[in-house]
Order: sequence, then structure tokens, then C-alpha cells
Amino acid sequence: MAGNEHSLGEAFAQQLDEFNQRFEQRPGCDKLFFGHFGVAGARVSSGQPLVGRCAEYPLDPLRSLKAQYVGLSHIHMRQQLAPRVWYAGSLSRCDYSEVEDKGYHLVTLHVPDIRPDVSDLEVEFRMSPTRRMVELHAVYENGELRLPDNLDPLTLKDSRVKVVVTVSDGPDHLLSRDQQENLREKLLAANPAELKVKIEHDAELPAEPAPIAAARSAEEKLRAYWAMKGAPPADRQERLLAKLAEVEKEVLSSQGP
Repeated sequence: MAGNEHSLGEAFAQQLDEFNQRFEQRPGCDKLFFGHFGVAGARVSSGQPLVGRCAEYPLDPLRSLKAQYVGLSHIHMRQQLAPRVWYAGSLSRCDYSEVEDKGYHLVTLHVPDIRPDVSDLEVEFRMSPTRRMVELHAVYENGELRLPDNLDPLTLKDSRVKVVVTVSDGPDHLLSRDQQENLREKLLAANPAELKVKIEHDAELPAEPAPIAAARSAEEKLRAYWAMKGAPPADRQERLLAKLAEVEKEVLSSQGP
């Protein structure tokens, strides 16, 4: 693996050296370099190094590049890797971890020569009008749904909002449809641009509620589900059970003796 990384770095340095040769052939011209790739040491919006997610090129060859401005993309978080090496970041938020400002760089080259004090280069960051992405974590326990105490409804307005509700273990702690709708109505009152609700269970919660898990046949499981969620009218129950019996019979007959 180390050998592959070394070979990758060498090939990268050779390619950039070709750019340096071309820059030298054009004296008096502005010198810009743009690329779409990962660089070792770059950080993503969650604050973690970008390790193991994509091929990463070393930073040193970029430092040696005879370009006045090196503009990179692929990493969504705006950052400066060297005096002339920048990730401008994405124009809009693509993930709930991206809480930083988004925008673009307005690059001004005052002269076509590289000055040691970088006075030939001016980089101005301009924000883009992108929506906030807000992730909230709520807890449902003992029949009570608790949102964060410091929740400010103003932060939800015109934002893309995702609510992750953690439900404590036990079949009696299920979050009903009515409770989910009440939660939605409460959050929609803040006028978010988008709202998603995700229900998560504690690790110790069984994959199925106890009454359904205890049922042996498909009919028993269906009746247990109706008892938990609210049964449809009796005539519809019978039609559904009759249809279920037909499906089971067809499945068994297709399997043969």
C-alpha cells in the first residue's frame, strides 16, 4: 500500500512539473491551476481528515507549482492548504454537517509575476445564498417527546430540517402516527423549507414489537399489527385475511412436495 502511495505521489509530481514547464514557456501571462481531487490533510465539514474515502495526492508538489492561484474542488469545506492553494468549497450545503458559510472565490491577479509576499494575488470570499441544513435530535420516553431545550424556531425558518427521534427500548414506548404528525405540525409551524423525520430505536430494542415477534403465523402477525396500530373495519380485515390465505396457498403450491 505504501508503495502504491509513493508511486501515486511521484506520478502526481511529474504531471505538475509539466505544468511548470508550460508556465515558463508563457512569460508575462497569468498563471492559474485548477483541479478536482483530494489532497492529504484536507478536512471535511465534519472536522475529520479525509482518509480512506478517495485517492489523496500530496500537498508538497502543489506548493512547488509555479501558479499564482491553485483552485481545488472535491472537498466541500472552504480552506487554505498553502499560501496559494485553496479549496473554495461547495456553493451549497450537501449534508447536515456542513454548517459553515458557502460561497465562491473572486480571484484578482494584480501582476503576472509570482511575488514572494503573495502581493500579486488577492482572494475574496463571497457568500452564496444557500439554505441552512439543521439536524435536531429528540428523545421519546415514557410517553413524552422531548425536543432540545435550546431550540430556536427562527433557526428552522427556510431551512432544510431533519429530526432524528430516539425511542427508548420496550414495546410500550412506540411513537404512534398521531404523535409523529403532532411533531411534524409543531415543526412545520416554524416554516422550514424541508422537513424530514427519522425514528431510531435504542440498540436493545427488539427488531419487532413483542406481540408481533411472538406471533407465529402471518395471520397472527397481521392481527397483532392491527391491534397495535388500529384495526381497519371488520369487513376489510376479512378481505385482507382471505387474500393473505390465497397468497400463502399459491406460494406453498409453487414449492412443490
